[in-house]
Amino acid sequence: MSFPYSGESLELFLSRARMMSAAAVPAYLALLLFLTKEEGWHWSFLVLCVLPPAAAVSGFLGKRDIRPGLAVAALVMALAPLPLIGGLEALF
Repeated sequence: MSFPYSGESLELFLSRARMMSAAAVPAYLALLLFLTKEEGWHWSFLVLCVLPPAAAVSGFLGKRDIRPGLAVAALVMALAPLPLIGGLEALF
Protein backbone atom coordinates (compact mmCIF):
# COMPACT_ATOMS: atom_id res chain seq x y z
CA MET A 1 0.00 0.00 0.00
CA SER A 2 1.45 3.35 -0.99
CA PHE A 3 1.15 6.37 1.27
CA PRO A 4 0.44 9.68 -0.52
CA TYR A 5 3.72 11.39 0.35
CA SER A 6 6.69 10.46 -1.88
CA GLY A 7 5.89 6.77 -2.08
CA GLU A 8 6.36 6.07 1.61
CA SER A 9 4.59 3.14 3.15
CA LEU A 10 2.13 3.49 5.97
CA GLU A 11 4.43 1.53 8.26
CA LEU A 12 7.30 3.95 7.67
CA PHE A 13 5.05 6.95 8.34
CA LEU A 14 3.74 5.46 11.58
CA SER A 15 7.26 4.63 12.73
CA ARG A 16 8.48 8.15 12.03
CA ALA A 17 5.49 9.71 13.77
CA ARG A 18 6.09 7.53 16.83
CA MET A 19 9.77 8.38 17.03
CA MET A 20 9.30 12.10 16.44
CA SER A 21 6.60 12.38 19.10
CA ALA A 22 8.70 10.38 21.57
CA ALA A 23 11.81 12.45 20.88
CA ALA A 24 9.87 15.64 21.61
CA VAL A 25 9.47 14.75 25.31
CA PRO A 26 13.13 15.14 26.42
CA ALA A 27 13.61 18.13 24.14
CA TYR A 28 10.64 19.96 25.62
CA LEU A 29 11.63 19.04 29.17
CA ALA A 30 15.04 20.63 28.58
CA LEU A 31 13.30 23.69 27.14
CA LEU A 32 11.02 23.78 30.18
CA LEU A 33 13.99 23.83 32.54
CA PHE A 34 15.69 26.56 30.53
CA LEU A 35 12.63 28.79 30.24
CA THR A 36 11.66 28.58 33.88
CA LYS A 37 15.22 29.10 35.05
CA GLU A 38 16.11 31.99 32.74
CA GLU A 39 12.82 33.68 31.96
CA GLY A 40 10.46 32.62 34.73
CA TRP A 41 7.71 31.66 32.30
CA HIS A 42 4.83 30.14 34.20
CA TRP A 43 2.66 29.04 31.28
CA SER A 44 5.40 26.75 30.04
CA PHE A 45 4.74 24.38 32.94
CA LEU A 46 1.24 23.61 31.76
CA VAL A 47 2.02 23.39 28.06
CA LEU A 48 5.36 21.55 28.21
CA CYS A 49 4.37 19.08 30.92
CA VAL A 50 1.08 17.98 29.35
CA LEU A 51 1.29 18.05 25.54
CA PRO A 52 4.60 16.21 24.84
CA PRO A 53 3.80 13.12 26.98
CA ALA A 54 0.30 13.02 25.48
CA ALA A 55 1.85 13.22 22.02
CA ALA A 56 4.24 10.38 22.80
CA VAL A 57 1.44 8.15 24.04
CA SER A 58 -0.66 8.99 20.97
CA GLY A 59 2.28 8.23 18.69
CA PHE A 60 2.83 4.80 20.23
CA LEU A 61 -0.89 3.99 20.13
CA GLY A 62 -1.12 5.13 16.52
CA LYS A 63 1.73 2.78 15.57
CA ARG A 64 0.43 -0.14 17.59
CA ASP A 65 -3.18 0.11 16.42
CA ILE A 66 -2.26 1.24 12.86
CA ARG A 67 -4.22 4.48 13.08
CA PRO A 68 -2.72 7.18 10.82
CA GLY A 69 -5.11 9.84 12.13
CA LEU A 70 -3.85 9.34 15.67
CA ALA A 71 -0.27 9.46 14.42
CA VAL A 72 -0.93 12.80 12.71
CA ALA A 73 -2.54 14.10 15.90
CA ALA A 74 0.59 13.03 17.79
CA LEU A 75 2.79 14.99 15.39
CA VAL A 76 0.59 18.06 15.75
CA MET A 77 0.66 17.78 19.55
CA ALA A 78 4.43 17.37 19.43
CA LEU A 79 4.84 20.60 17.43
CA ALA A 80 2.08 22.65 19.11
CA PRO A 81 3.83 23.72 22.35
CA LEU A 82 6.21 26.22 20.76
CA PRO A 83 3.59 28.42 19.04
CA LEU A 84 1.22 27.96 21.97
CA ILE A 85 3.78 29.22 24.49
CA GLY A 86 4.65 32.14 22.22
CA GLY A 87 1.00 33.09 21.92
CA LEU A 88 0.34 32.79 25.65
CA GLU A 89 3.35 34.87 26.56
CA ALA A 90 2.38 37.51 24.02
CA LEU A 91 -1.05 37.80 25.63
CA PHE A 92 0.23 38.07 29.19
